[in-house]
Amino acid sequence: MNQNAAPKMPIRVMLLISLYVVLTLIAIWRATTYQAYDLLTLGVIPVFIGLIKRAAWTKVLLISYVCLQTLGLAAMTTTAVIAYQITPDDVKLVFQGYNIPLIPLWLLLLSVVVFQWWVGLSNVTRDYLVKK
Repeated sequence: MNQNAAPKMPIRVMLLISLYVVLTLIAIWRATTYQAYDLLTLGVIPVFIGLIKRAAWTKVLLISYVCLQTLGLAAMTTTAVIAYQITPDDVKLVFQGYNIPLIPLWLLLLSVVVFQWWVGLSNVTRDYLVKK
């Protein structure tokens, strides 16, 4: 057996990279269309590059980025709950004329963040990033 062969990329890392491809495309679209340059949007690009290059700093950056996403999700959730207590009729999300239901959106965002935590904290990801 060849000891110098790179280990095969784990499925969960492949799924994370696929998610980050989509998020990177959305980030570039948002930055070019709306001139929105923020850490939540463009922070995915260095994490994506680090995962592809299998850089040593990727694990720290991945955990930092997911922490930032978790903090943002908690802040938006808290704000929505408080606003709903004050005026329930005004708590809605409309994007380009479409009313987006908040509970399914929140469940989707929560599952994406939990998935990133699962992949980021797994030993499989650590082993993938360490062994070249």
